Amino acid sequence: MTGTVDIRAGIKTIVPIFMSLAGSGFLAFLTQVLLGQSLTVEEFGLLSMAMSIAVIMSGVIGFGMPSVWLLIFGQEGLGGFPWIRRSLMFLALWGPLVLMIAWVILLGVYDDPQLLETIGWLQAMVVMQVLVELLIAKLQVEAKYGVLSIWQLLPHLGRLIVAVEIYLSTAPTLEIVVKGYGIVSAVLIVASGVGLLSLTPTRMRLSGYRSEKDPAQKLSRDDPSFKALLNLAWPYAGSAALAMLYGRADIVLLAALVSPSAAGQFAMAATFLLVVFLIPQAIYQKFLSPKIHRWYYGDWPKFLSVYRLGCAVMTMLGVGCTVTMYLWGASLVSVFFGDKYGQSGHILSLLSACIVLRFVSSSVESALMSREFGKYRLYCQVMSTCIGVSSAYVLIVHYGIAGAIWSRIITECSLLVGYVYVSSRYVLGEHIWPSWSLKLHQE
Repeated sequence: MTGTVDIRAGIKTIVPIFMSLAGSGFLAFLTQVLLGQSLTVEEFGLLSMAMSIAVIMSGVIGFGMPSVWLLIFGQEGLGGFPWIRRSLMFLALWGPLVLMIAWVILLGVYDDPQLLETIGWLQAMVVMQVLVELLIAKLQVEAKYGVLSIWQLLPHLGRLIVAVEIYLSTAPTLEIVVKGYGIVSAVLIVASGVGLLSLTPTRMRLSGYRSEKDPAQKLSRDDPSFKALLNLAWPYAGSAALAMLYGRADIVLLAALVSPSAAGQFAMAATFLLVVFLIPQAIYQKFLSPKIHRWYYGDWPKFLSVYRLGCAVMTMLGVGCTVTMYLWGASLVSVFFGDKYGQSGHILSLLSACIVLRFVSSSVESALMSREFGKYRLYCQVMSTCIGVSSAYVLIVHYGIAGAIWSRIITECSLLVGYVYVSSRYVLGEHIWPSWSLKLHQE
């Protein structure tokens, strides 16, 4: 009965998270629809390129700290607060340094004033994304899934408001879009900063841990050094940055090597994939992540049973979504965007192969989220990114959009193969195949 109760409790908890992510996906999709119809294909391509660069920058600045917070709290409970203080000090120094270096590179590589101005207005979005992800990590360890769900919606809702204004405008331009994004980001920076003020041992209640009569007893240790923090964080930092890179490098390369219009067509197709990818994101990153750390350290049989169940379920879901998108993807693009983005429909049908690969890799990856195994996950992502970026450059130069499609599929394949290999060899060993079951561990 315990396994059944756990499943019901898990479903009840994940519903608001999934609904929030589904709502976020819908808002993001609707934003793309309105912008796609309001802007020219070239302007939409420039915006997609600039947004991709901004997202990559946010991944580098964040340095994987949200994942580090989940690990620390999952491992040490209230004893993790010294690490949190040190991580905030690090980000205050690291963030401005990354922004300065990024602009030196951008000014040296690009001479398009419109592109540079677009990226400039999106700098506030970079900072906002880092702060919101930190706040969401805090809400995860507190199991405040209702508030977490709201925060997942807010950035997308803000951008949708801007898109609606542009759609209703008599003279929509890319400049108005990015200025609107900057204003929305500034508001959310202030709001998320206020939300993080409660990040103290006396004001937080960690889910899954007994309350300490005297929290100071758990906090008597000195703050860890920056070196200790970097040794802990670097696998998550690399993972976060690379995850942003290999998902967007092809769009940036298409805009630079072919044309902004080609990047716009490809980005529109990728929009549909991002909506579908919200399913594994809701299950693993927003719901199971803090629990996986606890189960790994305190309940290995349950960790193993959840891993097996997740792999089976995500494979079946991935196959279903892939077939659906392959058959109906072109029709969906036509319905929402018309002939203006007709090429995106064909691109989406071919990119549907990425769906099942991403679903399965998300479940396999969960075995690499704890202890030192994060470095193996990073190695897989480094390999996949090197393969993806190099193949994207070569294939796009020779085959244009078709090359970008094949590069995206190759990247997803290489990541899945890497995850399967390292998880079976270094984490699960002989436990991966014997006694395979779709039932959760019974107490």
